[in-house]
Amino acid sequence: MACKGSRDDLIGEKLLIDMVTSKVKYVTDKVKAILPALPESPLISKGQDQMLVQQLSEIIKVYGDNIDQDKEFNDIIDDLAKVADTSSFLKLVKKVFTDDQITWGRIIVLFYSVGKLSAKMVLIHTHSVVSALLNASLDYFRKHLLEWIWKKGGWMSSIPALACFSIGIFSGSIKSKL
Repeated sequence: MACKGSRDDLIGEKLLIDMVTSKVKYVTDKVKAILPALPESPLISKGQDQMLVQQLSEIIKVYGDNIDQDKEFNDIIDDLAKVADTSSFLKLVKKVFTDDQITWGRIIVLFYSVGKLSAKMVLIHTHSVVSALLNASLDYFRKHLLEWIWKKGGWMSSIPALACFSIGIFSGSIKSKL
């Protein structure tokens, strides 16, 4: 089993924390709100890992731009933000990843979704839940996704697979889980 503090764990944590931080910071700057307390992003010391994080961050942004065009996805995020409940979000996440339905694309979309939902919560003044949502998502990542990532060869092996992932297929699978 992959362990906390491993290379793949640190890369995943950095991607998730940085996604949430950038989305929330953008919103707080825009509406002049207070930035909620968030965990610090881990430092990545190896140059190769820094480049991988940068590439994966760009992939998440590209997927995010595509996802933002999906009305059903945005409706789901809006509904979850109104509930402002970490357990409701995690129930949906568990449904999406049931039956060994873990894929690189789903992991990337999950990271983007946590960022988007966190930003939406700040906008509707439920920012006190943002830190809890991020911490719960990090726990889910470590307990349920990290070992899969490790078995697939780590984050480095994700790049070719992500080139073939279809956002439309993922969006439809979320709707079918609701």
